[in-house]
Amino acid sequence: MIKGIGVEGGSTNVTISNNNLISNWDQGIWMQNCGYVNVIDNEIISNRASGIILYAPCSNNIIIKNTLLNNSGGICLQDSSNNNIYLNNFINNTYNVASYNLANIWNSTEKITYAYKGKTYENYMGNYWDDYTGSDADGDGIGDTPYSIDSDKDNYPLMEPWENYFAPTRNIFDTGQPENPYPSIFGTHTGKIKPNHSVIVNTIYTYSCSGTGGHTEYVRFENESWNVTAKWDGYKEDWHNITFDEPFTLYAGLTYNYTIITGSYPQIHHNKTLTVPDGEITCLEFIDANRKRYDDWIPAIRLE
Repeated sequence: MIKGIGVEGGSTNVTISNNNLISNWDQGIWMQNCGYVNVIDNEIISNRASGIILYAPCSNNIIIKNTLLNNSGGICLQDSSNNNIYLNNFINNTYNVASYNLANIWNSTEKITYAYKGKTYENYMGNYWDDYTGSDADGDGIGDTPYSIDSDKDNYPLMEPWENYFAPTRNIFDTGQPENPYPSIFGTHTGKIKPNHSVIVNTIYTYSCSGTGGHTEYVRFENESWNVTAKWDGYKEDWHNITFDEPFTLYAGLTYNYTIITGSYPQIHHNKTLTVPDGEITCLEFIDANRKRYDDWIPAIRLE
């Protein structure tokens, strides 16, 4: 191919996404005199000219989540301003960016929630530049000084490729079933849960002891600024599950308090702290139906 994908002649409302643009003689993506074009999630690799070029002029375009690797140039802008360019990787290009006396936006215009090295943050996010030499004193994954782009700058340069800030969400936290779920009795469990990946929660499932109706009657998750609750509807068709009114997210690396009130005979992990592939859950106190207190009873549950 001579060129990859092109948009020109006043085109608007076009999306270029999920392409592998490799080893073209000229640009990977070229845009001429166009606006409101979305360039999303493309692999743009080893092109003889720029990975992406905008010229003559282009404005109001969004370029996000692309990888520009081993090109003669990463991105080139000529007579093109007011484009939003963020969450892209610029790696091992002869030059990463060419933009002269232009005003473009090199970071998200709204704060984004992301995870970095086991902690969750909310901030504006820019691009990953492999030639960025700044530091990250507070360890939030955002460089402390801007990445210079002629008269422009990326004020929130990423310290690692953008994918590293968005680990795939596995929509489950599962304690699994204990080898020996006994002794078991119903009561009130309080403790802490800390997922190691973000979980979008719709339901809580309770593992019951064989031949019993073990279930959860009430559940509450909370932190210092937020809480969500749900209640059991009785022995209906899906009585192992409680469904929350709205889905919510338990974010990776954050600790939440839980209260779980059980009925009949749920399976029990007899541990003070239980570490599973999805994270960690800790018993602070269990008060059984006879008002006896324990600090090593964790209900066997699955959040999904």
